[in-house]
Amino acid sequence: MLLSDRLIQLGIQLPPPINPLGSYKTVSISGNQLYVSGLAAFENGKPIVGMVGQDLALDEAHHAARLTMLMILSCIDQAGALNRLERCSRLTVYVRADPSFTQHPRIADGASDLMLTLFGPEKLPARSAVGVHTLPMGIPVEIDSIFELKSA
Repeated sequence: MLLSDRLIQLGIQLPPPINPLGSYKTVSISGNQLYVSGLAAFENGKPIVGMVGQDLALDEAHHAARLTMLMILSCIDQAGALNRLERCSRLTVYVRADPSFTQHPRIADGASDLMLTLFGPEKLPARSAVGVHTLPMGIPVEIDSIFELKSA
């Protein structure tokens, strides 16, 4: 089944893709690897902002990670490669959190759980969840990712 059909089957709608905010490509393909620049969550056309543990609760940040993963898929779709995805190989999830916050992996699950739903447990990506002091535009979550493309 095509990934676009799987998303429809699950009732998942992709947000409009974001354009690069600087001198880079959002999606870059090299061989059978697809690289996605660090992206953020958008809701109603605006970035979600705030610091986890101060402005956002864990469940809100988890939701932001899921929305970020949807933005990643949207940008991949814009690049014409959505239905060529074999799996997500790697996720790096950056979490802007209060220094006392320690549950970064639970936030990253917002992105990983979507990959689990779409690709199954045998194709879960390797992942890092990293706490950071600041992120662009005051966003709480930024994710960069690597995907494997199906052989032509």
